[in-house]
Amino acid sequence: MKTQDITVALTGVTGAMGGEVLFSLMTLPENYKVRCIIYDAEKKLPAFVKKTLKKHRARITMFRDDVARYEDCEKLLSGADYLINCAALIPPKSDHDPQRTYLSNYIGTKNLVDVVKAQGGKTAFVHIATVAMYGDRSYPHVWGRVGDPVISSDYDCYSLYKLKAERYLLESGLEKFVSLRQTAVLHKYMFANNLKDGLMFHTSWNGPLEWVTDRDSGVACKNILKLDGENGLDGFWNKIYNIGGGSECRLTGFETLDRCFKKVMGKGVKNYFRPNWNIPRNFHGVWFYDSDVLENFLGYRSTTHDEFWDGMHAKYPYFKLAKLVPAPIVSRFAFKRLFKNTNAPMYWIKHDKTGRIKAFFGGKENFEKIGTDWKKFPLLHEGRYWNGEVDYAALKDINNVKASGLLLDHGYDETKPLESLDISDLDKAAAFRGGKCLTRDFTAGKIYEKIDWQCHNGHSFSSSPYTILKGGYWCPHCCEPKPWRYGELAKHIPFYAQVYFDTHTRDEVDDVYPLSDDEDDFIIDR
Repeated sequence: MKTQDITVALTGVTGAMGGEVLFSLMTLPENYKVRCIIYDAEKKLPAFVKKTLKKHRARITMFRDDVARYEDCEKLLSGADYLINCAALIPPKSDHDPQRTYLSNYIGTKNLVDVVKAQGGKTAFVHIATVAMYGDRSYPHVWGRVGDPVISSDYDCYSLYKLKAERYLLESGLEKFVSLRQTAVLHKYMFANNLKDGLMFHTSWNGPLEWVTDRDSGVACKNILKLDGENGLDGFWNKIYNIGGGSECRLTGFETLDRCFKKVMGKGVKNYFRPNWNIPRNFHGVWFYDSDVLENFLGYRSTTHDEFWDGMHAKYPYFKLAKLVPAPIVSRFAFKRLFKNTNAPMYWIKHDKTGRIKAFFGGKENFEKIGTDWKKFPLLHEGRYWNGEVDYAALKDINNVKASGLLLDHGYDETKPLESLDISDLDKAAAFRGGKCLTRDFTAGKIYEKIDWQCHNGHSFSSSPYTILKGGYWCPHCCEPKPWRYGELAKHIPFYAQVYFDTHTRDEVDDVYPLSDDEDDFIIDR
């Protein structure tokens, strides 16, 4: 008797993670068939994807269309049992093309959700969200978890529209979904891509980063389908999870680049960079306090940060030749040439991009204070920070009270199971967000049913308790950055204030940043 085919719809296959998802899906039994939608008719398929397609041509269907068109999503999803949505325009491309980012990151997801509902809602929706939705995290709040406030960093259109997309999914009422907030990805195109854009200088030296490899993320998605088919993944669906590589993949921005350069080029960051080349705030990254939750469900981890760069060194051994060249020459021709890129902080300084300088440095004066001397720059991993000494080993120890004591407050008693939360818990959560819960007849346990809330500005809106308490969302009218104004919100919302003022002063609460440098050409949300 022939085993019934299982159809998997996949988006974003030309990206690093999407390509690995496709590769991993091919390790499932032959009855798993994959249907891929590929944007951009002019773009060539990556060699890795072409190789996978060639080997498994009977199981893979590819067509060039666009998730931003509803009818193309209908074609993709017709009869699909699962959808894995990896489609997104990510940095640095998203920094240069906000309009396409809007279409790919939000409209595409909205279309996919709407089509699944229109086709009966039976397709299980696996959505890839992002750590960027947590915004800038800094000492002391280097640990993050599901339920933390989602705050798009100023000028970051990527996270802005990923936020809108995930919220739309959470509020859609789909029968079977999951949102996976993907941490920073170590991928095969990483080193080459970072030598083409100023994005490399957005890595804050003391910013917390938890990495995971593209291969491990692909395995996580594959294991969802595998385990769902075997045992139904009891208790897994209709929730948000953080994808992270775990303890061996938790580093600071400095440690990340330093280990990369030493592994691949033979010398460290201090040989090639100066402290003031990189921004001190307004990017994204955090150590996931709860990334083991997903690992315990899916068992996807296999590669550490250092093991990944060992592999990259083996793949690109010629980069090691940089060790034979004086560091100033390598620095000039490999890195300083990127100062001309519009995404580079030094470009903003040279061309007096006041808004960018204020958002990423806190102003020109703060930039000048950083200087060029590593001996005077406090590095967190060396036990120093701007306000004194830090026990870095204790900070990184997830079992240490110093780590767990630095978790953000969510405004309600989280020791209670979600199904036990009652109206008093919702009242406390709303108050911590500067507003109130308007619904008074809430039934405990109905966390996915929309109820009414009101924010400090008097906006009334309907959202499920799960979206608010575990999504980290609040008022859709004033808490989505149109434009960015989280300082003004932090004045009234303690939930935001506890993280916002880690990197901002009280003098910045009235600062407002536009959607983009070319706001006049920007698509208006629909």
